[in-house]
Amino acid sequence: KSSVTAPTAPVDSAKAGKSASASVSLSLSPKSGKSSGPTPTDAAKAGKSSSPNASKSGKSSKAGEYFMAPFSCPQKCISGQNYAMLSGEIDDAVMICDASNEYQMWKVHIDGTFLKFESVAHNDEGMCLAVGEECSGLLGLADCNDPETKWFETGGQLLSASCWNQGTSAALSVDADCKDLTVDAGSSDDPITRLQTFMLLESDFIQSIIVPSQAPSVSLAPTTSAPTDAP
Repeated sequence: KSSVTAPTAPVDSAKAGKSASASVSLSLSPKSGKSSGPTPTDAAKAGKSSSPNASKSGKSSKAGEYFMAPFSCPQKCISGQNYAMLSGEIDDAVMICDASNEYQMWKVHIDGTFLKFESVAHNDEGMCLAVGEECSGLLGLADCNDPETKWFETGGQLLSASCWNQGTSAALSVDADCKDLTVDAGSSDDPITRLQTFMLLESDFIQSIIVPSQAPSVSLAPTTSAPTDAP
């Protein structure tokens, strides 16, 4: 089973969208990086009480913003940039992490015992990460009120509540080429894999990523001292 510890869902501290730093279990830390805020116990209590009062757009009143990163694809994040309105699918959803790209930012909502991941870039539309009706193929975006947007997290793995309700065991996954976000509907004895393991990261961690082109060059040549003239 996955050894990744999942975060305790965070909580919005104000209607203006400021996030507090409650940690739940995929690695949740607020986008702002501030350490002040409610405790995990407070977050759990807030999560229980927020679900019945969800707004018309399907948003919970308690949420925080994070980057979603597939563990098997280092330095890459999930993006909703290539969202096709007609099909609802996200093509090439796995991209190099960019802390300034709001398409890679996801607002995490607590809905009872489930989580919802709302696209920050599509915030005005209330669109959340969703599995297809057939529980196969690419992931997409749907109205946050739709049942396809509910996910159960197990400590790194995200399971589709909608697929399970339809009789299918399906988990969020990425392809081996680290290009697409998919749903993996395997058999009951299939083990959890790296492709099905995800992390939620805050923006300051994303900013700390060092890509090869930015890494300082290190010379391995031996150093020699210049000869000096004899007195």
